[in-house]
Amino acid sequence: MSGVVAIFHRDGGTPEPSEACAMLAAAPYRGPDGVQVRVLGQVVLGHARMVVTPEDRLDHQPIVSPRTGCAISADLRLDNRRELLDRLSVPTPAAVSDAELVLLAYEEWGLEAFPRLLGDFAVVIWDPREHRLLCARDTSGRRELYYRVDDSAFYAASEIQQLLQAPRVPVLPNEEKIRTFLLPSSVLSSEKQEAATYYQDVWSVEAGGVVVVTSSGVRSERYWELGAVREIRYRREEEYAEHLWEVFSRCVGDRLRCVGPVGVLLSGGLDSSSIACIAQTLYTAGSVQGRGISTFSTVYDDLECDERPLIEAVQEMYGIDAHYVPPGGYAGRLQPQPMGFQVAPNMGMSEGWDLIMGAVTSAGVRLLLTGDIADACIAGSPLVFDSLIRWGKLGDLLLYLRAYRRRCGDPWRRILLLYCLAPLLPRSLQRRIMLGHLRRSAPRSPERLLPAWMPQALRAELGARQIEATFESERRRRFSSPARQEEYDLLYPPPLEVHPAPWSVQVAQPYADRRLHEYLLGVPPEVKYRPHPETDEFYAGSKRLLRQAMRGILPEPIRTRTSKTHFASAFERELELNWHHYEAVFGPGGAPRIAERGYVVQERFWQRLQAVRAGERGPDFLYVMYIIGLETWLRALELPRPQLVTVPPPWQDQATLGTEPR
Repeated sequence: MSGVVAIFHRDGGTPEPSEACAMLAAAPYRGPDGVQVRVLGQVVLGHARMVVTPEDRLDHQPIVSPRTGCAISADLRLDNRRELLDRLSVPTPAAVSDAELVLLAYEEWGLEAFPRLLGDFAVVIWDPREHRLLCARDTSGRRELYYRVDDSAFYAASEIQQLLQAPRVPVLPNEEKIRTFLLPSSVLSSEKQEAATYYQDVWSVEAGGVVVVTSSGVRSERYWELGAVREIRYRREEEYAEHLWEVFSRCVGDRLRCVGPVGVLLSGGLDSSSIACIAQTLYTAGSVQGRGISTFSTVYDDLECDERPLIEAVQEMYGIDAHYVPPGGYAGRLQPQPMGFQVAPNMGMSEGWDLIMGAVTSAGVRLLLTGDIADACIAGSPLVFDSLIRWGKLGDLLLYLRAYRRRCGDPWRRILLLYCLAPLLPRSLQRRIMLGHLRRSAPRSPERLLPAWMPQALRAELGARQIEATFESERRRRFSSPARQEEYDLLYPPPLEVHPAPWSVQVAQPYADRRLHEYLLGVPPEVKYRPHPETDEFYAGSKRLLRQAMRGILPEPIRTRTSKTHFASAFERELELNWHHYEAVFGPGGAPRIAERGYVVQERFWQRLQAVRAGERGPDFLYVMYIIGLETWLRALELPRPQLVTVPPPWQDQATLGTEPR
């Protein structure tokens, strides 16, 4: 997790290196191993260095090519180094860092270099030959890169707060983005399609996208998109699991390149447990170098969401060094003086991240693997009926149909028309059928889609926008298969924490790998999901392929579990323990920002929060947590600019910032 900043004076002026230094100083945890700034005419590039992989030791960015004058500053890890080294005929591979390799690739292929890169990266390249600045991001968007533009200059940085440090830059919320956040379907938002951030006039380079900046303008384009799916059909079902093991173990192994200890954020679920078990298996087999992993887990004493027995099953099976961390809460973010900058409204328990990352840092770990986005990429979908029909699996079809009908309660006519017949028709006719159904089923009073504790006018507005968003999603449909479309839509959700806390720790997500996604989208949908014979709960039949691939690798209680842990009880205890904070903010004497801005009716929301405290979860329970996250974020906006970033003790020892000529 290195840091990148860039300033391009499009009007021909020369940028001040001190401005780039101030931006780097706003995220000091990204540069524990040194900071460098270089001025290149109209451009200044800065780099904060954090050594994670062996190749990072070779890095001394920003790098300037002696052959072309092109320069690069990057935060990256390449997974196809060997392939690129061979194709570029690099004479001394061991002496080339990942950033140098990307620069060589760009010199050889130009913009066509980016789709050839496999791994996690956020790259800024200055090309004096074309007089342009390029900002590119990996295909899954796991490394951050943001930018803003004013009348004379373009600014790019790894983190939003770096772009907000200049006194002349306003720190304002993006109202349009907030309204999108409040839509019922916001949980389905995707990094594939989203460039706007929650901050006015601050943009994100899109996943799989490149921003091209010249003196005459700024344009954004996609260099990669998940293309046409090549359907995979094996004779034996076991072959799908074998193929998944081959792909996924490579995804995990590629992320274990580290000069120091490696950690895994471990729960008792399938996703993170699979990563931990695969990683330890690879270490034991000698497939990767290192001593093994340490795990870090949040545990909840005396609560139904505590997964300690399952976590201990992994630890005992592999002899893993396990660390147990108590949960944090929202309450610290609700105090009159918020604890620090937040990228976005956070529905997670923010202080819990600080506690976890503090434990990780104390253990000397710089690389932490997580199971993020697994639910989005590997769970599968129950809407597999068209695939079963196409392949003549009529016996299975009845099994799937009955299970779906029991779980969702939809009428048979709708199920047969929308999910059995329509997907077999030409895409244009399928779209007409689906849009017609949406028009007939759209509620005449769209405000019913939103909780009653929102103002009536806002409910009506958001309800109407939700209906239109549903229509637009159908118009953009890419796949005839409902299952594949659902899986595609869910890919690359925004992380719950874009950067979890101000710690010098690189977070890696093996499930966010395009090799895995390309394979899984090609697998028949019915292979990934099958109704469980004993329960209609979706989770029990989901992730079927992963369960098969992990036989003998995962502890059986985890591999065969049929229900997912829900953390409502943790939030309810958080409310009880810190009720005075919530009452001070949302109660009759409080002044919540969400009420001031017209997102809730304070009295009604306070009543709903009291009901949640009493154990009444209800269908809007998730919305309640969303709104609290929005409140904490709005309060963080009010921090004085020098306090946009805080590093709580005792982990505040950071590298000294300075400039260093190459």
